[in-house]
Amino acid sequence: MTHKETGLTRPEIGRYQISTVPFDRDLVLRSATYTPSGRVLVTYAKDESQGERQLALATMDDDGQNFRPFFSQLIPQRPKDNGIRLMVFPDDRRIFLGDFVIECSTSLETCKDPALLPVEYPAEVAIGDYISHRWSEIVVAPDNRHIAWNALLSNFAVAVFTGELRKSGGTYAIVSPQIVSTLDPFRPDPDHPGGVLPAPLRGGEVKQFIHGGTALSMVGAVRRDVPDSVALSLVTGKTEAITDTPGYTETTIFSPDERLGITMTSRFSRVTDPAILGLVPRPYPDSLNIGVSMLAYTYAVTGVRNQRPGNIGPALIDIQASKTQEGYQGMDLNTQEDWVYYSPMSWSPDGRKAMWIEGRRDSPSKRIQLVTLPDYRPGPPVAAATTPDRIAFGSSDLSRVEDYARAAQDIDVKVYGRKSGYLTYRHMPGGVIEKHYFDFSDDGTAIYSGDERLEANPLGRSTYRADLRLTGPKPGAMHLRMTFGPLGGLLPAQLIFSPDSNGLPLTRGYAEYDGHRLDVSTLVP
Repeated sequence: MTHKETGLTRPEIGRYQISTVPFDRDLVLRSATYTPSGRVLVTYAKDESQGERQLALATMDDDGQNFRPFFSQLIPQRPKDNGIRLMVFPDDRRIFLGDFVIECSTSLETCKDPALLPVEYPAEVAIGDYISHRWSEIVVAPDNRHIAWNALLSNFAVAVFTGELRKSGGTYAIVSPQIVSTLDPFRPDPDHPGGVLPAPLRGGEVKQFIHGGTALSMVGAVRRDVPDSVALSLVTGKTEAITDTPGYTETTIFSPDERLGITMTSRFSRVTDPAILGLVPRPYPDSLNIGVSMLAYTYAVTGVRNQRPGNIGPALIDIQASKTQEGYQGMDLNTQEDWVYYSPMSWSPDGRKAMWIEGRRDSPSKRIQLVTLPDYRPGPPVAAATTPDRIAFGSSDLSRVEDYARAAQDIDVKVYGRKSGYLTYRHMPGGVIEKHYFDFSDDGTAIYSGDERLEANPLGRSTYRADLRLTGPKPGAMHLRMTFGPLGGLLPAQLIFSPDSNGLPLTRGYAEYDGHRLDVSTLVP
């Protein structure tokens, strides 16, 4: 195991050391994650020709020793599935794959009799032309019973569910499912006829049960139109920002004591961080989002994993500092430019080590990276709590999923500022979104005027334009045009700087906020 001393973090965390976990060179590493016992679950192949669904699993120590295979089987493919995930149950006997559960009678580390059992999803989300994939992310609660998952719908919307995973005979079924995401974020404004009041949007990919199982770490938006990490309380329905960066930050996995986190982020990548899109905070970035998230993800994450130079972390963060300190960055855990982060991220149960996967740009090779905190003194792990069976803000009427999925992406609303002005928001079929600000202000000091427009075309060129002014204690402006290429290819969502018919670059302009300015010309194609 090779170590790299990388210096000091915050004083209470101390030193951090990054190392690569040795792995058999004769095998092909696919993925790895910590188990509740502190060992490592790995999935691997004998050679590159072996399909992803020919799943081979082993456990080993996090120094690469004591490699022990215990499962090898072809995982059947089912309509509307989304591949294979590895989500280890807290009981350390089972692994949730998405459409199947691998179950052992003893711990994974001693397992000799693994069984592959199918999972039955509720009929309303299992299949249908309105379902793109019945799950995209899956997480298991500390109580070993409850799960949460996302469904991807045919209109590109995402729905979030909770339920109980219950075994009956040789099958697991999800019972008592509830929709916990917001299906309708607008209600009439009683003070302004024709106006609406946007509600906070509960939604986004689920990443981890936290607070003992009473909340979820998720992708979300609180201040900006580019994703950050949020915590959703399953008790109150309120969301709390965990990160606040203008660029792309998607996932935070909490340490056992929930004082630290490890997060995927573009914040350390000056040439590919799409922070120019999120630098200026906008009103209601969740329910009135301008829709640049997929472009930002494809540019900053997919493209960087392919060929684009850049860095997507991960970062080691102090959770409290990340929530409260403006501009907090944490520690960059990427050590080599030609190696790029891949999920999953996981923590050792001792709370002093975290693990993630990296892939090499110029080959299919992957490696296991480990950060060790030799000086850190973890607090006690957060105890398991009761994950609610009934969620007050949830809905058990799953027939609403089809209605939501079949609803046309045709939104045309007017939102009045609490103090002055109004804004209009249109989400039209064909991937066009428009926002117009007319001296809009919720607090009487920060006043927005101008407009934004997105024309999205995943197979061709997408264009985002902004001519936006923000006056007040923290003034800002966006005079920006960004033209992206198709979302496929080796350089997906490529920024196009070639001239338009007037001789001006198709991508040009800047954003500034509170004295900080970003020019789009600094980003690479």
